[in-house]
Amino acid sequence: MDPKKLILVTGATGYIGGHLIPHLLERGYRVRCLVRDTTRLQSRVWFSQVEIIQCDIINCKTLGKAMEGVSTAYYLIHSMAQGRRYHKLDLSAAGNFASAAITASVEHIIYLGGLADPNTKIGLHMRSRIQTGDVLRQGRVPVTEFRAGVIIGPGSISFEMIRYLAEQFPLLVGPRWLHNRSQPIATQNVLDYLLAALETPDCMGKIFEIGGPNILTYAEAMLEYARLRGLKRRLLTLPIAPIRLMAYWVDKLTPIPVRIAAPLIEGMRSDSVVRDDAAQRVFPHIQPSDYEAAVSSALSQLSPTQIEPVWNSSSSPVIIIKHAGFLIDFRKICVEATPAAVYQAFTGLGGKHGWLYQDGLWKLRGLLDWLMGGPGMRGRQDETELRLGQVVDFYRVEALEPGQMLRLRADLKAPGDGWMEWQVRPQPTGDAQLSQGAFFAPKGLPGFLYWYILFPVHRLVFAGLINRIARLAIEIQQSK
Repeated sequence: MDPKKLILVTGATGYIGGHLIPHLLERGYRVRCLVRDTTRLQSRVWFSQVEIIQCDIINCKTLGKAMEGVSTAYYLIHSMAQGRRYHKLDLSAAGNFASAAITASVEHIIYLGGLADPNTKIGLHMRSRIQTGDVLRQGRVPVTEFRAGVIIGPGSISFEMIRYLAEQFPLLVGPRWLHNRSQPIATQNVLDYLLAALETPDCMGKIFEIGGPNILTYAEAMLEYARLRGLKRRLLTLPIAPIRLMAYWVDKLTPIPVRIAAPLIEGMRSDSVVRDDAAQRVFPHIQPSDYEAAVSSALSQLSPTQIEPVWNSSSSPVIIIKHAGFLIDFRKICVEATPAAVYQAFTGLGGKHGWLYQDGLWKLRGLLDWLMGGPGMRGRQDETELRLGQVVDFYRVEALEPGQMLRLRADLKAPGDGWMEWQVRPQPTGDAQLSQGAFFAPKGLPGFLYWYILFPVHRLVFAGLINRIARLAIEIQQSK
């Protein structure tokens, strides 16, 4: 490996691109990111370590200049979110990219496409993925194409569709092509292949189909997820199930918007399995995880510390989203006080000081928990200073960064796991930005019902709480 090589990553705001970049940096490569919206990267921990160029590959007139000095370019983008013309946009973008790579004397393009047999009847999404690879290869720059199907990992759109649907429906209803076969692959194994291609000259100019060792139907993949999650699920297949109707329900029940769900569902109308073992021959050191291990690994990451804080890139003061197995209520507010005063305000919550807003509701929740056999309101072990593992009513301190952050994990009896988190950041004006996040990882349908039934109460309490913390911080500031 030449640590001085410059690597271009397109799709840096996407799932695979966002996971690939830190691995490249760890290996000593210089990284340049090509993105349409730079603000979406500002919350990434590696933001300051990469060069960022804002450019839309379809319309960018300076694409060739953006690729100057690049040794290898990763092509990790698609246009599904752009609507019905996405396949035409895909091909146009690929053509622009291939031409610019020639002009800039790029040595190698690495592309992640879709796994399907192009000689059979396949959905437009999968056809577009394969044709994108064809267009990239029309240039003189050698292309290494990896074709993958369902990618298993928290944040992957295919895995999140499996997760949210299997969690919420005791009876999984779908079209008969849920019995089509797939060969899921773990996120880490996809990254292994993408990284190995940088250091394996024999892979240049070739196509590799990649997948895990298990061939499952889409239905079996969902039922196996449910089993590993401890959920009992049954399957009902229908002879007819309109794609737009299914996409609508996916949009409402999962983090996947309808414009992406529709082509994704359509792509399931054919098998997605490895037919050529070239990847095993050229990359024998990569041993893909089986489906059970991949899902178990994804489930082990069900923690606020393991998910990408996508909400941080938004300017909205209130964001309520589904993301990576969580239901999240995130809020932020500017406070006319020092960060130290804000930190003092939110680290004083609980115990004899109470919860500042609707304290009676917090006590009622503790009483109900105690009646159900939970810990209830246990008070606060230390009223003056927090420490890791300390009890704060029905929470426990999970993480603490003095002067900056507090995260509490709930010990409540509930159909899922919950956290509350506060952070404070200094602002150029001398004031502070306070953020508050409520994270709930529901387990099964009871978990989702618990969240949605209590949502009006939670929304009231969370909104009032952050405002009262801000008010208390101002009072603390003024008293000094």
